[in-house]
Amino acid sequence: MASNSIGFRMEQFNGKTAVVTGAGSGIGRALATRCAGEGMRVALADVHEGRLNDLRTKLEGEGAQVLACTLDVSDAAAVSAFARQCCAELDVPDLLFNNAGILRIGEAWSHSPEDWQIILSINVLGVVHGLNAFVPPMLEAGKKAHIVNTGSVGSLVAAPAMAQYTAAKMAVRGITETLAHDLAAREALIDVSLLCPGPVLTSISDDLLGVEASSEEVDPADHLMVGQPDFITPEECADRVFRAIRERRFWIFTHPFNQYISDNTQAIVTGENPVYREVAFD
Repeated sequence: MASNSIGFRMEQFNGKTAVVTGAGSGIGRALATRCAGEGMRVALADVHEGRLNDLRTKLEGEGAQVLACTLDVSDAAAVSAFARQCCAELDVPDLLFNNAGILRIGEAWSHSPEDWQIILSINVLGVVHGLNAFVPPMLEAGKKAHIVNTGSVGSLVAAPAMAQYTAAKMAVRGITETLAHDLAAREALIDVSLLCPGPVLTSISDDLLGVEASSEEVDPADHLMVGQPDFITPEECADRVFRAIRERRFWIFTHPFNQYISDNTQAIVTGENPVYREVAFD
């Protein structure tokens, strides 16, 4: 997908404003840290108050201007209030990262309607609420900006025991592609990206593994999967995201799997029934 045809390249971030949801840990924390390192003002949102405050203290200690809000992204009114506070106290964002999300596994028929509501309200509606709250003031500001919605390899690949997560992340892909078309039709100065992380050393699966959440982020070097093939640190992920923003790329694959996507697409074109194959990264 081509970027907005207006054409610009966001090279400098110093003095600009970034919003990051799910900022307390993992990819969100690394993105927020990178934004602050680039000299940006940062608005942080996370449902875990302890981790959020830990990050705020760290970034403020390094000289960053920080707004931190304990926030459940499934609450539309709370996200709207956060957006108003951010625009008033910092500025209309130049970078918006709709990143908050959770992981759930299980066979497609094993989840209750309540379980479905939980994951969709966070992983899908959390993105929607972020867009509804921030895009109107971003459009009104009329300045160059970039929105990154966090999807997954699951935005393109259906895997066994991943019905909820796959459905949510495929929805995020559809929303994000449509957003790019809508902004291009308006000739807005806002680029859009879909982040599809591969294996990253984060705590997203801690609940499933019975790991109790702490107020401080766990060092990736202590992660259960450290040393396993293909895994990268959240900081490496953030590096790849910022490179893609500078290059105005819609698709951000931390781990490209072009041959796999090509083979799956060809299977659809030829009408083959789906057969799951483990993703092989290029």
